[in-house]
Amino acid sequence: MQLLTHFLELRASFEHGVEHEPQPITLDELADRLYCTTRNVKILLKKMMEQGWVSWKPGRGRGNVSELTFLVSSEDMISKQAMELAGRGDYKGTIELIHQLGKGEGLQDSFIDWLFSFFGYRAVELEERYKDTLRFPVYKWLVTLDPAHSFYAFDCHLINQIFDTLIVYNPQTTIFEPHLAHYWEVSEDGLHYTFYLRKGVLFHHGREMTAYDVLYTFSRLMELGLSATQGWMVESIENMTVLNRSAIAIELKQPNVLFLQQLAHPSMAILPEDICQENEGIFGRMPIGTGPFRLERNDDYICKLRAFDSYFGVRPHLDQVEIWLLPQDMSEVGPTWDMVQVLCDHTNSRKPVGAVGKDTEWHQIEQSILGCSLLTFNQNKKGPQQDTRFRKAIDLIMDRDRMIEELGGFREAPASSFLPTLDRKGAAPGYRTDFVEAKRLLDEMGYDGEPLHMYIYSNNNEDALWICEQCFKIGIRIELTTRSKSDMMGLDTIQEADLIFYHICMESDYDLHIIQTLKQNNSYVRAHLNSDQMAWVDAEIDQILQNASQEARICKLNELIEVLQEEKSFLFVLHRSQQTTYHDSIKGVSINDLGWVDFRKIWFTPSV
Repeated sequence: MQLLTHFLELRASFEHGVEHEPQPITLDELADRLYCTTRNVKILLKKMMEQGWVSWKPGRGRGNVSELTFLVSSEDMISKQAMELAGRGDYKGTIELIHQLGKGEGLQDSFIDWLFSFFGYRAVELEERYKDTLRFPVYKWLVTLDPAHSFYAFDCHLINQIFDTLIVYNPQTTIFEPHLAHYWEVSEDGLHYTFYLRKGVLFHHGREMTAYDVLYTFSRLMELGLSATQGWMVESIENMTVLNRSAIAIELKQPNVLFLQQLAHPSMAILPEDICQENEGIFGRMPIGTGPFRLERNDDYICKLRAFDSYFGVRPHLDQVEIWLLPQDMSEVGPTWDMVQVLCDHTNSRKPVGAVGKDTEWHQIEQSILGCSLLTFNQNKKGPQQDTRFRKAIDLIMDRDRMIEELGGFREAPASSFLPTLDRKGAAPGYRTDFVEAKRLLDEMGYDGEPLHMYIYSNNNEDALWICEQCFKIGIRIELTTRSKSDMMGLDTIQEADLIFYHICMESDYDLHIIQTLKQNNSYVRAHLNSDQMAWVDAEIDQILQNASQEARICKLNELIEVLQEEKSFLFVLHRSQQTTYHDSIKGVSINDLGWVDFRKIWFTPSV
């Protein structure tokens, strides 16, 4: 492996495509490129020649320069080595090499075919039983698996597989169902809750869950406060009392009709007090819960989940799930995540490798994603974005229908609300396009063309680029800045941006998730409101949380959003859909609100 590293370093110091062409170079120059002595260079060259990787023709006599010829390419070397490592089960070595290969200029089709055929469903016979494994690639990695700091859909999806909450909410029946708590009582005034826990529920490290873990989990969120992404969820708690190992009483400051919904949210999943306290610094990377899957591995490249045999509920059919991080540039040549068996496609309509010509064996689900893309304006930072006229001007130049027509893909419809179902079907668009009026507003406010910074997650953000191009047509200069997912969770980063463009993923309990968007500490919508707007939003939500009628709550929330929309505090842009393609052998496929297949429900029919 070390020799291969030296070869790759050496090859990278020459131009692309020089294989089989002698390159004039001296031993001293090679020593500089490999950061070693000429004696070591000779040793390395000899070993590389023995492997058939290079040929070396030393110069004879004064003025005759030596010649180095590469006989194989970096891509060939890495792909061959990666295949050998994968064959030996060294997946960490495989993925490290793939990351080196991902930086190459030309990936061979044979390697791409091999790599993506390696993903998907595998049934391995082990001691007279089959171990069902699902392996799939992603191109953006996990940020944290700590429920208190849950922020992104991918992280939340895995948190749901590793942890459990006291109760669960069934969006189909709109009923709260027992989970870690088998029963609960609520006082008539809505201020006192008592939860009775199941006995014998085990954490992944083998200890029984008790009421003290529930007390610790909620107390931790309260202590973290604004530093926790979802700290607002426990704001209504006044006091908690452990009645015994299996019962806990919770007293609220004031009635909160959504308290049960909050308890069913992943951020309120129950943590083991001993493990979390002792390992606070690494708990977000290697957490322990009570869920159907336990985390077995989570490093820079591979995340591995294994079914928890002692799970108190129904054990998953899948035995293990492996998630591999691939280089971002490989997303251009491979599926979005899982290939062969299940393909969730958020960008382009395609079938997995192997599906071509076998239409009867493949099924597709296309559905709207709950949520929409948003553009927020930082009203806490000096700049033209503080002026309502500037925000209105940007709204007026965004022809959402033309954006869909020009960019295509799974861009489904212009957005005038958070959910596609709330947009009025058949009604006139919730926006209008008027470049002349937009230019007049900019002239009226005296905008002098000063540049603004729009923060985004990905370099390949076609929507953000399109918006920048439209702005440029009326003299607004917007510079795109790509920040990492972890950076984009921090308030410091959020407040650096003049604008943020992103896609928000909602869940079916609409009123809770609208409130979450307006209350969550590092929500871009909330963080970019000014202090007066925040205070007004908080006062309105306090009243909404005491309203027992869901219809009235939603009506009030919609009125609140309309007020923010009148000031163009943020802009709704587009709704998207996604397509899930899966093979006939996979059963139990259902797509959750986060856009993922629930690992605990899928199972596979054996191949004949």
